[in-house]
Amino acid sequence: MSQCDLSFQQKSLFQQGYQTYTPAELKQLEWGLRFTPAACSLITLWALFNQQPYVLFAVAVLGMWAFFFPAAHPMDLIYNHGVRRFFGAVKLPPNPFQRRLACFAAGIMNTIAGVLFLLNLPLAAYAVGGALLVLQAIVIFTHFCTLSWMYEGLMRMLGLWHKPVDPKEARALKDKGAVIVDVRGADEFARGHVAGALNVPLERVEAEAAKLRGKPTLVYCNSGTRSQIAAQKLKQLGVAVYDLGGVARARSALE
Repeated sequence: MSQCDLSFQQKSLFQQGYQTYTPAELKQLEWGLRFTPAACSLITLWALFNQQPYVLFAVAVLGMWAFFFPAAHPMDLIYNHGVRRFFGAVKLPPNPFQRRLACFAAGIMNTIAGVLFLLNLPLAAYAVGGALLVLQAIVIFTHFCTLSWMYEGLMRMLGLWHKPVDPKEARALKDKGAVIVDVRGADEFARGHVAGALNVPLERVEAEAAKLRGKPTLVYCNSGTRSQIAAQKLKQLGVAVYDLGGVARARSALE
C-alpha cells in the first residue's frame, strides 16, 4: 500500500473536519487527538460513579468553550504545552467545526446527566452519561465520530457537501488543455490510471503547485478523499483546480 493511502482512522479524522491534512500529517496527529476525549471521558466517568452533578457541569463547560474557541480547549492546551513534549509529538491544530460540534454535543449530554442527578433520577443520568461514554470510547479507539458522520450525511442531503466537478465541465476543461493529475501513490498509478494523467502523489502537491499555476488542473485519486485534500491545498496556493473524485469517475468523465 502507498504511504498516501488513508486508513479508517484517518478517513474518520477527515470526516471530523481535518480535510487539509495529508495522510502523513494525519498519522502524526492520530494519537494526540485521542488525549482530549480520553481526558474528558475519565472526568465524566468519575463524576457518574460518584454522582457529582457539578463536576459534570464543569466538564460540560469545557466542551462548550471549545465550540466557541477552536484553539482554546483546555485539554488541548494541556496537551500542547505539556504532555506532547514528553513524547516529542506534534502540536494539535485548532479544532475544525465538526469536532467542535461534537464537543458541544458532549457538553449538552453532560449537562443533562448533571440535571438528572439533581432531580434525583440517577438511573436516567447513568443512561445519558453511559451513552456519552460509549460514543466517546468509539472516538478514542477509532476516531469515528457519530455526530460528524451525521453532519456529513445532512450536508449531502442538503447538497452542501463537497461535490466533484461535473463530468461535462471536466471534458470541456480537458479539451481546453487542462492538466490531469493523479494524486495517488506511484504504485497505484502504475497499476492503471487515466490516459494522459501526471502522477503527483498527495504529499508532493504543494511542492509541485508552482508548475500548475496558470493552467486548469483536474485532480483525482482512488476514492475521492485524497483528491479533495489535494484540491483544497492547491486552491490555497493559487491553482485553478477541479476535483474529479475517484479514478473510476475520472475515467468515466474523461475517457
